[in-house]
Amino acid sequence: MLAAAILALCSQSMAAADPREEAKDRPEPYRQLVACREVQEAQARLACYDRQVAALEQATSRHEIVIADRKAVDTAKRGLFGFAAPVAKLMGFGGSDAAGDELKAIETTVTGVRRAAPGWVIDFEDGSTWEQNDTRDFVLSPKIGNEAKIERGLLGTFTVSVRGQRPIKMRRVK
Repeated sequence: MLAAAILALCSQSMAAADPREEAKDRPEPYRQLVACREVQEAQARLACYDRQVAALEQATSRHEIVIADRKAVDTAKRGLFGFAAPVAKLMGFGGSDAAGDELKAIETTVTGVRRAAPGWVIDFEDGSTWEQNDTRDFVLSPKIGNEAKIERGLLGTFTVSVRGQRPIKMRRVK
């Protein structure tokens, strides 16, 4: 029974390591380009690459496919940090369901502060605006230019700490 369990686990991990399995979630023009590697004859393989690169280029020019490097993905994740939907799933690029790929915190600078009915409303240098959604308060009022840390909490909550103070719960409104 133990041997059967080990065999089942090994076959699953081998299937996950199969590049064809990993490529199933990739766009069709990309998969067709990668498939050109399988063509044995050099001239036919070159013709396949030329044809598929042109198709990929056409798809990107029509914005059917978006090509982004890690820096662009990270910038998009940071820009959307605090909104409900995970960026990778929303945007359809980069990332995965793995917890290690999720942005957990950002450090930023306060650019605007005001009090409103729910409590503090704070603007940050990245253009985001956060609104307090609990009853705690900062010991020292936040000021423009203060360093802040925004962290992902439990169950989709976020906390904001200004100048290293105890964090308060906030939600992103812009």
